[in-house]
Amino acid sequence: MHKNHFWHIPIRLTPPSTIDGNNWEQQIIRTSAVMQIRCLLIPLLLASAISCTTRRGLKIVAVNKDGTFPDRIQKSLESALKWFENAILIEDKNSKLTFAKIKQVIGYTLADNVGKVTIQTPNKLFSLDIESPDFEELFDASDMLIFIREKQCAPSSRPSATGSHMKNSYETFSKRGMMQWCYHEEDPEFPYFDLIRHEILHILGFGTENFDAPQIENYQWKNEDNTVSQAKRYFFKTKGSTALDEVKKHFGCDNLKGVESDIHARHLNEYIFHNELMTPFIQNGKNYLSWISVALIENIYGGQVYHVDKKFVAAEADSYSFGKGFGCSWLTKSCHEFLEERTDSSRPVPFCPKEDNNALTIKCFKTAPTTAHLLNCREKMNVAVDNGILFPANSKYQNPFTRFCPIYTDYQRMLSEYPLSDCNKSEYPE
Repeated sequence: MHKNHFWHIPIRLTPPSTIDGNNWEQQIIRTSAVMQIRCLLIPLLLASAISCTTRRGLKIVAVNKDGTFPDRIQKSLESALKWFENAILIEDKNSKLTFAKIKQVIGYTLADNVGKVTIQTPNKLFSLDIESPDFEELFDASDMLIFIREKQCAPSSRPSATGSHMKNSYETFSKRGMMQWCYHEEDPEFPYFDLIRHEILHILGFGTENFDAPQIENYQWKNEDNTVSQAKRYFFKTKGSTALDEVKKHFGCDNLKGVESDIHARHLNEYIFHNELMTPFIQNGKNYLSWISVALIENIYGGQVYHVDKKFVAAEADSYSFGKGFGCSWLTKSCHEFLEERTDSSRPVPFCPKEDNNALTIKCFKTAPTTAHLLNCREKMNVAVDNGILFPANSKYQNPFTRFCPIYTDYQRMLSEYPLSDCNKSEYPE
């Protein structure tokens, strides 16, 4: 849907104490007062179990000068804001930036000629004049305002967005963020909820808090034909974080130098972590926030700002299963060495089975009684290889996205929807 079809819901904003029906300001004041009284009583009662922290859910508001997204995307935005309110905790003392401290709302310029904007909170959708006192009060009552603006779509692109924060030197953490959104045709199967969560985590500082160069390690990559390529891998700087311990625990590898990232240390590495929420590529199907990302989130701004509600995210984090128990060879060697070492077991998801030209059947997903989707690892993609290896001359697999490995990138989503079966090669030729 084009942005010209967007609509507003014009309502008068009530005082910020009633925004979202959660009484943000009143609730914060009451909580702080109660905690102060309880903390004063601690020395008298010796009640060491009582916590003196004033942590509460992160209040995020999205501002869109172009109106609303198509319905499914708008609902995904609302759900994502609710998720953050439950998943990410913040301490009251960190929310100090007020509207009066900034000269203009960074994100929209005078050339944008912005008047009314659409506001999405975790519970309500309405519109406001961006220069009104009500908008100023909304800014002061929230922890984060995200300004949405259009960005140019790449040709034949998937749904995409880019999130970044805007932090001034006097801010403890960023209270303003920008989400640039490609207004493509709505995809009925794409997980917009995960894309929005991914970009908001960047806005909060995941991979964007600073631009320190990642740690780099040179190593050798063994190709399918046993030739060797020179490769590089990149690691997050995780001092003070338990992220490396979480990687070791998940994959079952104690001998590990770091948490592998993309080349800019902005994301978890796509090849290593696959359908984790904070890899560069949002997979069709579910993208999981893992305990690895939880540890990295809690290390943003030196671990002084964000806390994750472990109980709230536990079900999702525990469900992240890609690569679980793969061991050190998956993390430190090439995929071909990894498969060679698994002599006593079949190839795990997302690898295609070993090819047998004499076999009469081929693995497939039965999408209907008379139709099937072949498990084909010979797909091609026009992307760069993330570890810098050269295109292998004698490989059947030509997808740089998988480091030229026999990996079917859509394996887990298809497996969650359709049964894996044996298809007759004569009926379903490749």
